[in-house]
Amino acid sequence: MNAANLSADRCTSEHYLLPSSFAQQRWWFLAQLEATGSAWHVRLPLRLRGRLDMAALEQAVDRLVERHETLRTTLECRDGEVLQVVASQRAVPVELVDIGGADEAELRATLGALGSEPFDLAAGPLLRVYLIRLGPADHALLMISDHSISDAWSSGILFRDLAAFYASVTAGEPLSLPDLPIQYADFAAWQRDWLTGDELDRQAAYWRRRLAGAPCLVTLPGDRPRTPLQGNRGDRLGQALPAALTSALGELARAEGVTVFMLLFAAFNLLLGRWSDQRDLVVGTPIAGRRRSELENLVGCFVNTLALRTSLDHGASFRDLLVQVREATLEAFAHQDLPFEKLVEVLNPPRNLAHSPVFQVLFSLQNAPWEAAGFGTVTVAPAEIAAAGTSKFDLAVSVVEFDGQLWLGLEFNTDLYVADTIRRFGAGFETLLTAIVANPGAALDQLPVQAPADRLRVLRNFNPAPVALAGPPDPYQCFERLAESRPGALAAVCGDTRVSYQELEHRAGVLAARLLHAGARADQPVAILLPRSVDMLVAVLAVLRIGGHYLPLDPRHPPARLAFILDDAGASLLVATPDTARQLPGYRGRVVEPDLDGESVLPTVPPVTDPGGEVPAYLIYTSGSTGKPKGVRVPRRALGNFLASMTREPGLEATDQLLAVTTLAFDIAVLELLLPLTVGATTVIATDDEVRDPDALALRLADPRITVMQATPATWRNLIAAGWTGRPGLRLLSGGEALDGELAGQLLVRADALWNLYGPTETTVWSCCCRVADAGAPVSIGRPIANTRCYVLDATGEPVPVGMPGTLWIAGHGVALGYHRRPELTAARFRPDPFGEGAMYDTGDRARWRSDGQLEWLGRRDFQVKLRGFRIELQEIEGALRSLPAVADAAVLLREIAGEPRLVAFVVPATGTAAEPGTDGSSGSLAALLAGSLASSLAEVLPAY
Repeated sequence: MNAANLSADRCTSEHYLLPSSFAQQRWWFLAQLEATGSAWHVRLPLRLRGRLDMAALEQAVDRLVERHETLRTTLECRDGEVLQVVASQRAVPVELVDIGGADEAELRATLGALGSEPFDLAAGPLLRVYLIRLGPADHALLMISDHSISDAWSSGILFRDLAAFYASVTAGEPLSLPDLPIQYADFAAWQRDWLTGDELDRQAAYWRRRLAGAPCLVTLPGDRPRTPLQGNRGDRLGQALPAALTSALGELARAEGVTVFMLLFAAFNLLLGRWSDQRDLVVGTPIAGRRRSELENLVGCFVNTLALRTSLDHGASFRDLLVQVREATLEAFAHQDLPFEKLVEVLNPPRNLAHSPVFQVLFSLQNAPWEAAGFGTVTVAPAEIAAAGTSKFDLAVSVVEFDGQLWLGLEFNTDLYVADTIRRFGAGFETLLTAIVANPGAALDQLPVQAPADRLRVLRNFNPAPVALAGPPDPYQCFERLAESRPGALAAVCGDTRVSYQELEHRAGVLAARLLHAGARADQPVAILLPRSVDMLVAVLAVLRIGGHYLPLDPRHPPARLAFILDDAGASLLVATPDTARQLPGYRGRVVEPDLDGESVLPTVPPVTDPGGEVPAYLIYTSGSTGKPKGVRVPRRALGNFLASMTREPGLEATDQLLAVTTLAFDIAVLELLLPLTVGATTVIATDDEVRDPDALALRLADPRITVMQATPATWRNLIAAGWTGRPGLRLLSGGEALDGELAGQLLVRADALWNLYGPTETTVWSCCCRVADAGAPVSIGRPIANTRCYVLDATGEPVPVGMPGTLWIAGHGVALGYHRRPELTAARFRPDPFGEGAMYDTGDRARWRSDGQLEWLGRRDFQVKLRGFRIELQEIEGALRSLPAVADAAVLLREIAGEPRLVAFVVPATGTAAEPGTDGSSGSLAALLAGSLASSLAEVLPAY
């Protein structure tokens, strides 16, 4: 690179105009368009201890400005071209700020405030120097420059040259630094001449090929939703790695034949990938851009930003990743001269004002030349500076080595993240680096990415401690005690039927005796197929009284489905009315009628038996991915724990009346029917007509004696659509499907309290609950209930960090005994709890922990959906469609149509099934041909959805 005589009067004029570099052009446009403020300032904060000579410091700064043209440069735009305006002389004063006696926090804040003042690119100067006095021999030095004239490497040069000038002045000795062969303006002119034509095409072709198909966004989990317009509000945290770890990383890099940057960058990508659950990553990294020796000692903005792409392959080891990063980095360095703004033009990525193009996360290793620095007799160390309140990216991690230690700076966008999240991210980086040093050949998925204390937090602190719940563990024993202590209290209501606790217990005992007489056995379920009535509740209690387990059925379900469930469950005993029994003409078991009227002699009521907590309380069938429903065996200890926990939160008292609206075949009916009977409250069973008609249900709910109602979001929407306005004194429970913020807001104004509940059938109705305080979205599913543990795990079964999505597993007292006659499926979904006692269940739901210990539901990992609270396996419907002669293939989706969730089927017709319109004017399309058969076929596999 030859120095060019760029201006004939370069040394004599007060100032001269020169072309800007590509980088300067970019900073100028950013300053005009984005009002970046201090976001792109280059700050150099130093702590000086010892006697400091202020006059010598001022002389040293004058010499520094004289040596480097960029420190005398401003930028102007003339005729559409951004130019450098270089002054032959410019004074840069050293401003003294006295904060004598201030503590470290005050110093940090002072440095941050001083470093936040914006620059005027046209007026200058673009360098500021502050000396902050804390005591006679204790100072901080802050040098701030605009990025258009400086970069991180330049900071090292500034410090080295300033220290050399200061030392020579204080020693009274002349200092003659080697002349600079060129100035920054020479580089800018050379860059514009060189990066054209073939060279530009060559570099552009490489980056176009390298980044083809790369993701546009790294979805590092945030604490707040991304706003439509990207902001630059930010904060910064600092962290020092132990000296021993720093040394070990250097030794490992040498042993593996890589640079420290490559080692740290590979580890950072692994950390980022594991936290974001992404395998394909693009991360930005600044590169010094000083490929020629003439540039090494110049102050100026040479830095360019490279977009490095990394793939985290399944089954790969960290050594494999290191080899990949080494090769990719060397290739990128060979094509480093394409300015970033040119790269964006070449790639032309989809523009989104919500985030930066190409990459949103930056990683840098600052290896500026500090080694020759001495400051006379004054000792120097880095100083902590408060964040400037800005962030250029979602996250920018910088690493600098000083005095044998690696120092991390973590700058983050506060519109997305809170400080605690970034602290945990930094702690995870240190943990990961420590593990890599110990075993660099470890598999990527096995290396830890969060600090032990943070891992313990999600396993222990976010889960409740075991607790002994008050009262008998068996729900029937709770009911029996209340029948003895409050015999005349109102226990149940349905329509015009009202029964006391004493009467309800007597009726349950009589039916229990009849069941035993009919051959009921503890190892076989007793099926219940009854209309909504007090008799339905009596049947449930009777089965529990004899130590058996009930099989709930819904008379509205298709006969084929009911017959399959009875056969699969092996139920040889059915409690049914003559009308409901007629739905099962092929049933060969015994039928027991619940109606006791007309019996002249009642059977002897048997004593209450205690079957123990590990026997089933009920066997309930849910949708199955194979096209057949599957039965879940729920033990009595799980039922007892669930009911006892619900009496605490959401809570129920003897004065309450709970309106039960759910079909017995849906497990949330357990709460509605049995929870009131464990505390002395009243179960009000809505009739079939009330359940079917939102207007009738709204009228029933208007009864001031009703204090609690549980329903799915779909039911609540139907009530609101029917004009239900709510009333004071109501407590609402919502569960079975996701509760959105809009519906939550509508319910909050209609009642005194709203609770959001979550849980799969396999962990006994509800496993988490949360009182909804506001209508913010998304609504949390809360915390685990008593004696329940929730884990959010990655694919290897390791707990994921707070904020990161993973699969939700549930453990504790509520876990079911498994699937009836499905050992393979049971083994796949129920596994020993590696973090505690008992078993844990794979919900198949994706979730994440919030920093406050609340769980947020994120959707399904598979194709299961929820419709009006019912679990539906889309494969069931697709299988039914494919079984039709007219269908070759099918796909089913859950979509929102006109504000309501609907199942939508897409079918591929079998060959020869397309028909012409009928001669009678009716449609002969495939849809018409399928209309009748489709409805009947779906009815065979689904309840009344």
